[in-house]
Amino acid sequence: MDVLPLPTGERPPGGRSDPDFAFASRGRVLKAYGVNERLDVALDDRSFADGRWEEALDRAFRRRKAQGVENPILVGTVPFDGRQHARLFIPDHCDYEDAGRMAADPDPVALKAIEETVGRNAFEAAVTQAIGLFRDTALKKVVLSRPLDVEAREAFAPGRLLRALLRQNPGAHVFAAPVAYGQTLVGASPELLIRKTGRTVVSNPLAGSAPRSPSAEVERQRTAALLASTKDRTEHRYVVDAVCAALAGHCSPLSVPDAPSVIRTPTMLHLSTELTGELVDPTVSSLRLAHALHPTPAICGTPTGLARDAIDRLEGYARNWYGGMVGWMDSRGNGEWALSIRCGLVQGRHLRLYAGAGVVADSDPAAEWEETAAKLTTMLNLFGVASAQPSNTDLPVELAS
Repeated sequence: MDVLPLPTGERPPGGRSDPDFAFASRGRVLKAYGVNERLDVALDDRSFADGRWEEALDRAFRRRKAQGVENPILVGTVPFDGRQHARLFIPDHCDYEDAGRMAADPDPVALKAIEETVGRNAFEAAVTQAIGLFRDTALKKVVLSRPLDVEAREAFAPGRLLRALLRQNPGAHVFAAPVAYGQTLVGASPELLIRKTGRTVVSNPLAGSAPRSPSAEVERQRTAALLASTKDRTEHRYVVDAVCAALAGHCSPLSVPDAPSVIRTPTMLHLSTELTGELVDPTVSSLRLAHALHPTPAICGTPTGLARDAIDRLEGYARNWYGGMVGWMDSRGNGEWALSIRCGLVQGRHLRLYAGAGVVADSDPAAEWEETAAKLTTMLNLFGVASAQPSNTDLPVELAS
């Protein structure tokens, strides 16, 4: 994580182990404690568009600097719908820790029930309806998602989930972020929306997926098939083109690989393209760049307006924080924001998980369901559950080590 050394006076108070906000990237975990000043805003509001919110943020940063903090930071989460308020705050204290030292094996947890809020028949019917929209409208791609509700016999501990995710997903953007009183968004996102370091920006969109296999030969075949798949390459191209369009006005030059590669998470294979650019105006903040990108076709679809309308009509539940972004930004505008995917919303004994799949004209409804099931295993693996098997009976399960 390219950040300045932690300013003097920013060490967390003694005895506090679990941060209020945590964000892991490239081997280090940013840990934030307490709320010095809250700066919630809806990114689609006029106050963000006309710069008034950034002026308020600059004043807040100056107050922190007057208190002896050389380079204060803002941390938080942005919902999928930019009309809803983001949860953004300047912490009282922050620190960084090596992700390997912070990672830990999960503690045993007894699950009581797993329930599909949106069942397979309903999800596949929504995919079928979306395919019909491709014939009848200008819609080209839509990402349809579904939630999965997990209930434990005792309250989940977000800090323990965070440490377990760090152990199981060492290359991911692992995060734990407060989004409401008693609610924490926890996840291990594979997808970098934007990273800004001085003039340099990097975005790494993912689209087009296949599940991992324990067989090296099967994995080789799946990797080759993913690279050769017209459906997945089309889905991926929509995302790359949208990111290029959003960054082109800010960057000169903007470097874009000719073809995607495949990256591997512990559970999935993804088509990946890493774009790198040099900012024409280095004062543009990472959050403003993230807003220019969000939501990309990787989490929404294209055209954006039609895709949002289709999501509202077809998904059958409110995404809220799923499909948004989580990250940080310092007083110089540097920062890093990842998509809020492979995640769950924790509240007491309840954990709502989420997964989505990109639907295009030649999608197969059954295959899209299976893709969401594979993506859910990122979080389900914490509980030693290989797949979601809905049940209203007690499920004593020990967290996988």
